[in-house]
Amino acid sequence: MALGPRDTTSLVMLSGWDATELRKYELQDGTSFASVVSTLNGALTAVSGELYNDPIWSALVSYTDQPDLEYRVGTSNGMELFTEYGRPDPKRADTQGHMLPLKAFDRALGWTWDYLRKARMMQIEADIQDAVKDVRDKYRVELLTRLLKRGDDSGAANGLGTSGYSPGFATTAASTDVDFTPPAYGGNTFSSTHEHYVPIAGGAFTAAVFQDAKAELLEHGHLPPYEFIIGISDQTTVEGLTGFVPTARNLVTYGNTQDLASFGPTYLTNGAYAIGTIHDCKIWVVPGVPQYYGFAWKSYGANSQRNPLRIRVQKGAPARPTIQAFPDPRSGAGAVYPLQYMMFFTEFGVGVADRTNGTARYVNNAVWADGTPS
Repeated sequence: MALGPRDTTSLVMLSGWDATELRKYELQDGTSFASVVSTLNGALTAVSGELYNDPIWSALVSYTDQPDLEYRVGTSNGMELFTEYGRPDPKRADTQGHMLPLKAFDRALGWTWDYLRKARMMQIEADIQDAVKDVRDKYRVELLTRLLKRGDDSGAANGLGTSGYSPGFATTAASTDVDFTPPAYGGNTFSSTHEHYVPIAGGAFTAAVFQDAKAELLEHGHLPPYEFIIGISDQTTVEGLTGFVPTARNLVTYGNTQDLASFGPTYLTNGAYAIGTIHDCKIWVVPGVPQYYGFAWKSYGANSQRNPLRIRVQKGAPARPTIQAFPDPRSGAGAVYPLQYMMFFTEFGVGVADRTNGTARYVNNAVWADGTPS
């Protein structure tokens, strides 16, 4: 048995707080700590649901608590001609595999004993909103980084041990420690030099960029329509391309002389919005995507296992973004004053699920360079 009292640092979920006890404590404006807990719980539930249901993120990802993936690679020998006495040769598929990262992130709310005695609820709400914004930003940056990074993730710091790798999409064997020969499809065969990270000199998106991305996905059996994300700085260029069809705009009455995309304007809570279509690609402008970069993929539905990214969560955790709030276990805070040294905590890692279902473009140089999202 352990010596000493069990204090509030033992609590790992806000549902563990005793609401009756918390009513004994108040902020300076008379708001009880129970109300603070309720606000925290509401914020965590809201941001988790927002990330899970977001039209772009859910079209990109699926979730698992397993650390590894295995998938088919290469080319089979095909069918044999039937003979009356002959027996076909048995064949088996070649497979390859990789691991998924898992990293922990935290964000201190910094509520000291003295601050909580003097704080007002408006200040507390501002602190919570600011922390939720940081959770949302971290999720966005981790997803976009994996889309625009050609090299592998590795190392214990990424939850991959000393020899595990989490690679990107199809790329030449010289750029990864997990060689990948895409499975043959529709008469197309591939080699381990097949590349989905495509640099293009010129400094601007062209219609050919989208046509080429479509062809890259189509040759692996991913059928239209496709999703394509770009950054804010490239929106005007893309809207001016021949063949681009805009969405209908709010507050505008259209006649019968202009073609319009079949989907209406979509504005998301993460700041992203759809602007139109070109070469079977639905174009999304996503804040945080660096200029000159784009990424195309086929979505198989919200959080489908066939989507390009796989998010690893803690073992046994729900298959969705999970954010917890609890007193910082490193602070040494006891039960003298509840809620002091509160922090947000989340643990997840972003890896690639289908290495053929995604292709990145960098249109500012003939040599690939990883993008740095913000």
